Amino acid sequence: MSVLREITHEKHMAVENLPFIQYLLGGKITEPDYVIYLAEMLAIYQRLEHLAIHAGLFDGLEDLPRALSMQEDLDELSPGYQINILPSTQTYLDHLDQVARSEHSKQLFAHVYVRHMGDLYGGKLIARRVPGTGRWYQFENRSELVKAFNERITVDLADEAQIAFDHYKNIFQELWTRIHN
Repeated sequence: MSVLREITHEKHMAVENLPFIQYLLGGKITEPDYVIYLAEMLAIYQRLEHLAIHAGLFDGLEDLPRALSMQEDLDELSPGYQINILPSTQTYLDHLDQVARSEHSKQLFAHVYVRHMGDLYGGKLIARRVPGTGRWYQFENRSELVKAFNERITVDLADEAQIAFDHYKNIFQELWTRIHN
C-alpha cells in the first residue's frame, strides 16, 4: 500500500461506506439514478481533466482522462441529457479552480489520484454493476497505466487528497438525498 493510500485510508473508507456508494457498488442502481451520477461525475471530470492537462499533469498518462468516455456513456444512456449540477459539486469545482490558479497547481494531481486511481482499481467491478457499456472504466493497458500513475504519487499530495475525499463525501451524500426524495 502506498504511503498516500495509507494516509487517506480512513477518509476513503468513510466515502466508500456511504449509502450512495453502497447502492452503486451493490449492482442495484437504476438507470435513471446512474445517469444522474454519471452526469455529476462528468461535470467534475471535465473540469479536473481540463485543469490537469493545462498543468501538464497527464503528460505520459494520455489514456488516463475519462471525460470523453463518460460522455459516450451518458449519450448511450440518455442522449441530450442536460447536466444540472448539485451545489456540493459546484463547491468542489470552485475548489479545483482555486487550486489551479494557485502557486500549488500541481496539487490537482491529488484530485486526479482520488478519482482516477479508483477508476483504475475499481472500474472493472463497477462496470459490471452499472447500466450501459461502461466505457468510463475501460483502459487500453491498465497495468502499465497504474505503474506510471503510481510513480507520480507523492506524500505531499496527502492534504489535498483528504480535501478531495471530503468533497466527494458531500457530493455523494447530496446525490443520495436527491435521488431518494
